Formats: sequence, C-alpha cells, structure tokens
Amino acid sequence: MPLLVHAENIDFKDFKLSGNPTGFQITTRVEFQLTDYLRDALTNGVVLNARIQFRLGKHSSWWFNEDTSLLTETFQLKYHALSRHYLLSKSGSSQYWNFSNLPSALRKLGELRKYLLPDISSSLGDGEYYILAAADMAPTSLGLPLRIQSLFSDQYKLTSEGVLWPLP
Repeated sequence: MPLLVHAENIDFKDFKLSGNPTGFQITTRVEFQLTDYLRDALTNGVVLNARIQFRLGKHSSWWFNEDTSLLTETFQLKYHALSRHYLLSKSGSSQYWNFSNLPSALRKLGELRKYLLPDISSSLGDGEYYILAAADMAPTSLGLPLRIQSLFSDQYKLTSEGVLWPLP
C-alpha cells in the first residue's frame, strides 16, 4: 500500500505500480489545482513549468533514507490569448497538445498511464526499497520582489511531498 502525502494544490490519485526491477510501470493521475496567482499569471502570458519526478529510495534505520533520481518529466503550459487555447508541451520531445479550457489541459498534464521507468535491477541490493514520485509547478520567471516573496508564500508555486510505492 503506497504512502500518500497530500499537498494543498497537488494530489496523486489512482496510483498503481506493476512489473519487476527490469521494468516497472507506473499508472497515476496527478491533479494540479492552480492558485489564483498562477491562474492569472498564465492567462496574462506567463509560461508555467511543471515537473513530475521519480526517484528510487532505500529505507535506512541509521540515518536519512538514500535516494537516486530515476526520471524527471518536464512540461510547459502556456495560454495563447489570440486563439484562447491552452498549449501543453512535453520538454525534450515533440509532443504538443492544444486545449480549449484549463481543466482539460491540467488533466492531460497529470495523466501518466503505463509509464515505464528505467531498469533498476542493478541498483537493488539488500534492504527495503521504494519508488518516490513528486510534482511541482512554477512560473518560468518571477521578478525579484516575487522571488523573495515566493520564499514565504505558496501562492507563487505548487509543490507536492509525493507518493511512496514500496517495491515488492
């Protein structure tokens, strides 16, 4: 049973891990709920960057848990004022989607179905291992006053703690 950590504006739903160390597949849905600031920024031309990260972790009874990065997916969400459409693109690929409303764009952004993780069989030894998934979203750039305010306020960015899937 995975351990779910809830953040105010990002939720992981319907998560499932299947496969073996040479090929784990993750199916999950990440729900992004934009703050008023991020929604206004998007409709006023600011590009939002979203990341969904997967890490391999090992429980430690002595000190902090160890973890290594497996994969990071990066997306960009833009609003095109002339056509009144939301444009979603996956960085590092030629995948683009066009949506007439924001909820549809956010639903597609958080949809991960049968997502294949890299081979981790060589990384596994003795101990209890898990897969950690976390997500965040932030504007591409913030002016200096907002950068300072973003240290003390969550309205300028979204960050989840993530979900842990214990490996079988």
